[in-house]
Amino acid sequence: MILLTGAGNGIGRATAIALARRGDRLGLIDRDERALASVVEELRSHRDAIAPRSADVTDLSAMRGAASEIEEVLGPVSVLVACAGVGGLTLLPDLDPGALRAMLDVNVVGVANAIDAVLPGMIARGAGHIVGVSSVAGYRGMPWMAAYSASKAALTTYLEGLRPALKRRGIGVTTVYPGFVRTAMTEGTPFRRPVSMMEPEQAARHLIRAIDRRPRDSTFPMGTALGMGLLRRMPNRLYDQMMDRAGPEALTVEF
Repeated sequence: MILLTGAGNGIGRATAIALARRGDRLGLIDRDERALASVVEELRSHRDAIAPRSADVTDLSAMRGAASEIEEVLGPVSVLVACAGVGGLTLLPDLDPGALRAMLDVNVVGVANAIDAVLPGMIARGAGHIVGVSSVAGYRGMPWMAAYSASKAALTTYLEGLRPALKRRGIGVTTVYPGFVRTAMTEGTPFRRPVSMMEPEQAARHLIRAIDRRPRDSTFPMGTALGMGLLRRMPNRLYDQMMDRAGPEALTVEF
């Protein structure tokens, strides 16, 4: 059974629908009850194979309870897809530390809570697969995305640190790095043109491939993977110069 957080919106919603339609049993978690109900309604013909629960990933007790209830209905979790996330812009001079804390709570602690909720069972069975949805924005500190980039970089490092010990217990960890996806999270990003903007359904296909193939890392689409990989390896001085010139009317490079 696949347990998916953030199932009500964006990539999570598109992935839930695609997985259900191919016949997977799904536990669906989202704090947005209305959005979650909308997904359930769209998948009404698959109702016997899905178990939705409303819970906030930042609430460990709620996550443990939701995971337990879902397992009572559908059986043990074999795959966790930690897709719940929030984003936003960081615009000077208002740093808005509260927004940073909220992103860290959801994007990092929320993933840790989701893992905690399913990990005892996976360890007992000696098998499991954890898929954490990071972002190419975490490759480097991106203009207007300082808080979001920081949260995703932290998530990447957290999953990397867990990987060796989990591997010894039969549990694989895949870190997924989507490019820019057309969701509510990316609205308002001040690029003059979108940077390889994907539709959620496209991102879902890549995410499902990562679920099936269990790679260590998966970055998509390929153009964004190559472009952001270049930025990641770019000398700091050159990167700083490039970002100094970046702005709503300046950054038009498409990867």
